[in-house]
Amino acid sequence: MKKIFTLVLALCMVLSMAACGGSEAPAGNTGNTGNDTPNTPSAETYSYTYKGVELKLYAEAAPVIAALGEPVKYSETASCAFDGLDKNYYYGNLYIDTYPENGKDYIYGWWFADDTLTTEEGIYIGATQAEVETAYGKDTFNGTNAYVITKGEGTLTVIMKDGIVNSIQYAIILK
Repeated sequence: MKKIFTLVLALCMVLSMAACGGSEAPAGNTGNTGNDTPNTPSAETYSYTYKGVELKLYAEAAPVIAALGEPVKYSETASCAFDGLDKNYYYGNLYIDTYPENGKDYIYGWWFADDTLTTEEGIYIGATQAEVETAYGKDTFNGTNAYVITKGEGTLTVIMKDGIVNSIQYAIILK
């Protein structure tokens, strides 16, 4: 039941971040400009190694998806911010989201689906609030239910429920 709740919460967070509501584009991007090369973030951002494959926010998705192989589940929806499809790949304990630009897909973000994955600082679903504050500091708490840590033009969001980590998400910053 806890795993299902975590998955539903994570899905709700992703859908709320990707909801249509204007012409927002990822930071450092201006939407589909027609150029052959996508706009890239101006600063260092998050990356994560999963099964020996490096994921990086804003990176081209095709090599990552090819290296990881067939996902357990796949879904797509019309993009609100770009011409094309936003895509979601589920690999059993990790979700990867992409966005389209200039005929290619780029990594929008990823989130952990269970407690088998950890952040670089050792935080996992099920970790305590004290562990999160030791890893990221009290000043990263958003005042509601999450710790939000920014690195360049990406965020790591650690969502809490009753003092326990309930969801861990990495995403580009929409402006």
